[in-house]
Amino acid sequence: MTQDTSIYYVWIGGSCDYAHKERAGSAAVVIELIKQQEQSQKCLNSAEPRQKKTKDQHHGNIISRDVISDLHTTEFRMMLTLMIKVMQEIPEGSNILFLTNAAYIRNFDKSPTSESANPDLIVQCIEKKERHNSVEVKIVQYHKSPLLIETHNMATEAMAKTRKEFHQTQEQKN
Repeated sequence: MTQDTSIYYVWIGGSCDYAHKERAGSAAVVIELIKQQEQSQKCLNSAEPRQKKTKDQHHGNIISRDVISDLHTTEFRMMLTLMIKVMQEIPEGSNILFLTNAAYIRNFDKSPTSESANPDLIVQCIEKKERHNSVEVKIVQYHKSPLLIETHNMATEAMAKTRKEFHQTQEQKN
């Protein structure tokens, strides 16, 4: 029997337009699946030279992308919401590594205090984390992480779309 040591690398980024009164917030993920057994076997059997990886690039199979956006919120709230969704959708017992440059999500699994922002979502994160073998957050450098840059671009685009749709709806009402 072999142990599944696959890891889901979840690149997660967010965006928020604090300058607008309707304050749209968004978050996006790109999920890579790194199958350790397959990767090791490919390296052993391959006559091809190994692809050189740069730090914070894992070259797994991208299995999904997702983005959420809403009004009157923050990117922190959107990122926690998307983390909950990801932990619910990834198969139980998995290993998940969230990769981000947003240090404020590091404590997603620490019991909230009266001073915590978004304690309702943090409690849900703690509950969803229990479904898995391991769930961690790693802070990475933004400019060296193409998939992280992609998440920020996706989030910014979704946020702009949400705000635009809101304004179009307001204009139609008037």
